[in-house]
Amino acid sequence: MSSPVEAAALTATAASAAIARGELSPAELTEHMLARIEATEPCLNAYATVTADRARARAAALAGEPARGPLHGLPIGIKDLIDTAGVPTGYGSPLFTGHVPERDASAVARLREAGVVILGKHTTHELAWGGRTDSPFFGPTHNPYRRGRIPGGSSGGSAASVAAGSCLGALGSDTAGSVRIPAALSGCVGFKPTRGRVPLDGVLPLAPSLDHLGVLARTVDDAALLTTALAAPAPADLPAKPRVGWLGGWFDAVLAPEVREALAATRSRLEEHGLRVDDVVVPGEPLMPQALLSRIAHEAGAFHRRAFERNPELFGPDIAELMRMAPPTADQVEAHEAAIRRLTGALRRALASCDVLACATVPVVAPPIGAMTLTAGNQEWPVEFVLTRLTSPFNAAGLPAVSVPVTLAGGLPVGLQLAGAAMRDEVVLHVARTVERLTPPLPPPVVPTTPKERTS
Repeated sequence: MSSPVEAAALTATAASAAIARGELSPAELTEHMLARIEATEPCLNAYATVTADRARARAAALAGEPARGPLHGLPIGIKDLIDTAGVPTGYGSPLFTGHVPERDASAVARLREAGVVILGKHTTHELAWGGRTDSPFFGPTHNPYRRGRIPGGSSGGSAASVAAGSCLGALGSDTAGSVRIPAALSGCVGFKPTRGRVPLDGVLPLAPSLDHLGVLARTVDDAALLTTALAAPAPADLPAKPRVGWLGGWFDAVLAPEVREALAATRSRLEEHGLRVDDVVVPGEPLMPQALLSRIAHEAGAFHRRAFERNPELFGPDIAELMRMAPPTADQVEAHEAAIRRLTGALRRALASCDVLACATVPVVAPPIGAMTLTAGNQEWPVEFVLTRLTSPFNAAGLPAVSVPVTLAGGLPVGLQLAGAAMRDEVVLHVARTVERLTPPLPPPVVPTTPKERTS
């Protein structure tokens, strides 16, 4: 594991097996990851806090204990939206500078009990309210495949770190795609289980009606491994020949040419290997994703209103603009909620005739840091509308969904999203493994390891 390529390619599953065989100790693995963090952080800015001393002490203690299971001794990161006892947790905001929770979030406690080593807290978009992870206060997090591009968000630090090999997995949150979007743009796997399977206590809310927790990892097996510690099993009969419903129409309408080409090649590869792939078109919803983002603005705005009125200077300009928006009228709320109901209902009905639905995770490859609008489908859109367009419906429906990297387009990753019916998480992961097996792995990113000045 001495070279950057080896570091970026190391999987949690392989490390777990090596620890179980006695070929690798938690302390050795933790030192390797801490060295990787030190080498890559000047370029990436993926960690808000690195807890090196705590990680070393934890790894040494675990080395003297009986194995707790397959996660024993695996070094991971936790999104800086999720409480960790005794560790600074700032939620990506200067509002919470110096905040140190007294208790772990339940999800963190479950991971600790399973034997993980926590390396630190990964950067997040301010208050998790955005898909870019480009803080005006703490500097942007960079895409591991190309400095100057966003990693996605709001779990952007987690995705960048996983892809760059400075952790073996991460716990993130997902309200409109915040696990899957950065996984797709940064070239790793992001999995959001069925809503309710992973507890949310100890996580700063964004939009409680949409919030989920999820995991980021190098491979589908790694994502499944992390999930086993977080949620009770959701058993399901795994189809021998999965039926894949390929979403077209509204889900296909604004794909960038390079993403469309990559997805078409992926579909052809699946069909060549015997998977049944059928076209599925659900009615278009012109009010989406605006409807979901409006709901988030309402719920998040209510949660942060008092703090904003006291200290508006501690909110970045894009969040401040959202806080100052006029609330939607009753008619607008009803129109938005009706659009959400129609689209989520159509997705559930489509899943009655297939095992998973498939589409691009994000319609574009990683945009430049600072881009606030994007052209998609011959129209100029706010960047968040584009990033969340294809992921947010599955939050509204509460369905399990995963993003799997399938190729590089112009040197930047493209992700395929798969979603299944509620509590059919294992089926989603099963099909994702098939896609992963049939897809050539991405070359690991070559992250510069010489210090560079961080831009803001």
